[in-house]
Parts: sequence; structure tokens; C-alpha cells
Amino acid sequence: MEIALSLEPRSEDIDAIYQGLGGYNQKFVPEITDESFALLVRNDLGEVVGGLTGFIYISCVQIRFLWLDDALRKQGVGSQLMAQVEQLCEQRNISNIAVDTYTFQAPTFYEKHGYQEIGRYPDYLVPGIDKIFYYKVL
Repeated sequence: MEIALSLEPRSEDIDAIYQGLGGYNQKFVPEITDESFALLVRNDLGEVVGGLTGFIYISCVQIRFLWLDDALRKQGVGSQLMAQVEQLCEQRNISNIAVDTYTFQAPTFYEKHGYQEIGRYPDYLVPGIDKIFYYKVL
């Protein structure tokens, strides 16, 4: 057996680990799926100027990225995206949403939308910046 560090792993190597973990997980959650989704905000030229991406896992949604161009911030667009995620959850009978953010990003935004902090990784990137984990039950 050999353990080798790769700073540029091949996608097929990463996929082998992902598939192996998925196979193990199926012993405990046989029907597990991970369907990705995106809500895209486009300008009049059709360019993406914001949006939200995530994964649907059986009875939960994991928000992965939420970003808006500076010109769109504080305009209610982020709240519209969050409302659409909740509509998706209702349509699919999904009971909870998880998301993580950094202290310099949007913790108050998520709290305003009913998300509760369930964990924190202090000094995650550099001293003084925490990674915060949130959860919302629908």
C-alpha cells in the first residue's frame, strides 16, 4: 500500500473517493441522492450577476454558494432567492435547509431568514474569521 499526496488530483481519483464514500453511506441510507440545483440571476444581456447553488439530499437541502453582484445587494434579491429555495423544498417535501458562511459574509442575512447557528469553526481562514454553520427547519 502507498499513500501519496497530490496537490493536483485527477477528477477520476476524486470521483473514486466520492463513489466509495457513497457506497458506504448506502448501507445506512439506501435511497441517498445528491441532485444539484441553481437559481441564476441574469442581467438584460443574459450574463449571470448572481445566484444560489446547492444540493438536494433526500429530505434536506444544502446551500453551497450564494452570491450577488454588488449592485444587486440590499435590493431584496437575496431574499427572493431564499424564498425560491423554500418553495423548492415545499414542492419536494424537504424538511430542512443547511448553509455555512463566514463572519465577513452574511451571518445576519441568514439569521434574518430564520436560520439558527449550529456550529462555528473559529479562526478558519485567518485569525478573526470564523466559519459558521446554519440550519433551518421548515
